[in-house]
Amino acid sequence: MQNKVLSVKNLTKRLGKRTIINDMTFSVNAGGICGFIGPNGAGKTTMLRLLTGLISPTSGSVMVNDTDVTKDREKALKYLGAIVENPIFFQYLTGEKALLNLAMLNEGMTRTQRKEKVKEVIEIVGLSGREKDTINTYSLGMKQRLGIAQALLNNPQIVFLDEPLNGLDPLGIIELRNLILKLNKEKNITFFISSHILDELQKICTELVIIKEGKLMWSGRTEELLSKVDKKSSLEDVFVRLMTSK
Repeated sequence: MQNKVLSVKNLTKRLGKRTIINDMTFSVNAGGICGFIGPNGAGKTTMLRLLTGLISPTSGSVMVNDTDVTKDREKALKYLGAIVENPIFFQYLTGEKALLNLAMLNEGMTRTQRKEKVKEVIEIVGLSGREKDTINTYSLGMKQRLGIAQALLNNPQIVFLDEPLNGLDPLGIIELRNLILKLNKEKNITFFISSHILDELQKICTELVIIKEGKLMWSGRTEELLSKVDKKSSLEDVFVRLMTSK
């Protein structure tokens, strides 16, 4: 039986009379890559904010590595990394300096340890040789990889990515895909990826969570979902059927 790095139970978020997330329950296996899918307005960004403790739920719980994100966010943050919406950096800083500043948030690390960690993550994401250039000279793909480097600073067990492929050209998409697969395989990092680019998710995701209007439509293994419809169907085909079913 696989360990669950993320467990969501009866999660609900209301804003006034409007229910954004409605009694959602699912889990994600440690060591997997989970795609998070839903149409615009389904509540995906709200869900990511709940999962990372940026906002509190109306009811229900989010557990990361058996730690309640709402009740003990400081401890939970030690296990997760995240890029919710676009990664934001001061453009006048070098990539290295931006990461060094962020590494200062990791309590207990000496200055030497922070420098070593920053050097390590820069190498991992393929920015060696450009780390002393200012961020305003980086391409969008490089900024996304810098964002992932930021998410890796605390040695997370799970990384949440919100639409990381948006705006990337085909080469940038391939580079980011290969980086995610590398980190998953070599570092055993679990990924939870929100994206509208379904063919890319189908290539890399072992699990899927699909929502519609704040409600859970599916959670489980990718191959199981595809086999329920037609082995020749694409994830896009299956998604459209789920979204148009009553």
